[in-house]
Amino acid sequence: MKKLVLASTLILFLSVGAANAQGCPIDGQKPTPKMEQKCQKPPMTPEMKAKMEQKKAEFDKKLGLTDEQKAKVEQVRKDGFEKMKPVMEQIKVKRDEIKTIRENGSLTQAEANAKVQALHKEIGELKAQAKEIRKQNMQDFEAILTDKQKKTLEKMKQDGRKEFAKKHKAHKGTRPMPPHHPDLQPLGAPEAK
Repeated sequence: MKKLVLASTLILFLSVGAANAQGCPIDGQKPTPKMEQKCQKPPMTPEMKAKMEQKKAEFDKKLGLTDEQKAKVEQVRKDGFEKMKPVMEQIKVKRDEIKTIRENGSLTQAEANAKVQALHKEIGELKAQAKEIRKQNMQDFEAILTDKQKKTLEKMKQDGRKEFAKKHKAHKGTRPMPPHHPDLQPLGAPEAK
């Protein structure tokens, strides 16, 4: 239930999230078909939409939102989406430019890396803008709530953070280590003479 509540909070108020960069190519790395597939957002199925609506309804019920508050929350969400949309479109354009640069065989590796690095910097700035929009969106949402609802929301956030930490702690250390290479020294180890 706690996971459900946190997910609902994110769905409702973040409106649009940045594409998941985990597993996406980084500077100088040629993307594999699997990486490209992982970096693309899958289309939302009717089942996903229904599940999202169910989570939203559970979230509203848990907070005890009135019909008037629900209408205001929906307006905050729409406003946030409209502010976020151009930023996310710019991020997509920059990522497409990176893909084009990586596929361009006429550039030297150094030229390609320099262009990609500059685009990554621009994407970072756009992500900072998106973060500010999300932050403002959350403040606008919280302004709608009563003191009691704010306390409930804070508890929901805390529970969600604990659940997230617990889930990720369980997976920590389960990733296999790469084979040891004799030429590599552990970080901070003195160099062999």
